[in-house]
Amino acid sequence: MTTANGENRVLIVEDDRAVREVLGAYLGRIGYDVIHAESGEEGLGRLTTHRCAAMLCDIRMPGMSGIDLIPKALTADPDLAIIMLTGVDEPASAISCLKLGAVDYLIKPVDLEELQHSLQSALRRRELEVERRQLEQWLAHEVATRTRELEMQSRQLRRLSVNVLAALVDTLEAKDPNLGGHSQRVADLAARIATRLGAGEEEVETVRTAGRLHDVGKLALREPGLERAIQGDAEIAAPQGDPDLAGRLLEPLVHHKGVAEIVRPARALRREGRARRTPGRRHPARLPDRGGRQSLR
Repeated sequence: MTTANGENRVLIVEDDRAVREVLGAYLGRIGYDVIHAESGEEGLGRLTTHRCAAMLCDIRMPGMSGIDLIPKALTADPDLAIIMLTGVDEPASAISCLKLGAVDYLIKPVDLEELQHSLQSALRRRELEVERRQLEQWLAHEVATRTRELEMQSRQLRRLSVNVLAALVDTLEAKDPNLGGHSQRVADLAARIATRLGAGEEEVETVRTAGRLHDVGKLALREPGLERAIQGDAEIAAPQGDPDLAGRLLEPLVHHKGVAEIVRPARALRREGRARRTPGRRHPARLPDRGGRQSLR
């Protein structure tokens, strides 16, 4: 039987000295560490200074009764296993005690073997309850830790996916001295405009990212130096004139759907403008109707 941290200590709260001493002597012989209190007030004080595994408590005592002591004792130590003692068979009192948190009750004169079995059962229930709560706390901690780790990894992957595309755009711009830093300037300007329009922090960042990647569709263009003078964005390699190229490049960014929703209509508007200036060209599909509501997109 363990003796660490009061795991075998039993508090006996009983105003009858003879009963208190008999119970204490018996529990001492079978290996328990016993402390005594002759009133509810004294018993509550003992619990504040001693770590106890169980409490044997008389129901009827002068001053604070055993029923009054139960909730106060459990407040002092929620893990305390409480067994109530009563001089008469009072089902109503017993039910009240069990509802308040006692685990068992015995009728005096107490059969000592019955007391031993009841105490062992109560301590076992207490042990299981403590283990259950500790397991729940451990699981909650592990879940919170793993969730934070997954969220951090997810953020890192999202940043990495955007950074890869941004690096490719920078490489494309580096081939033309007139385009150096163009996408970053667009991103900064778009973010400032979104901020002035009262957009929230998350939406501002979405607009900034869209500005940074607005030319991502040009990654499939032929080498700018070779055919720059032909038709600009019409130089799409495969298939030529593909209207959804930027959307397909951004589609895998599942956490940046807002970026694709901004970039795709912007490119469609530029194509529509060129089509109006170029006789014989088909107009692109009409942009989705947003019901006249103002949108940053």
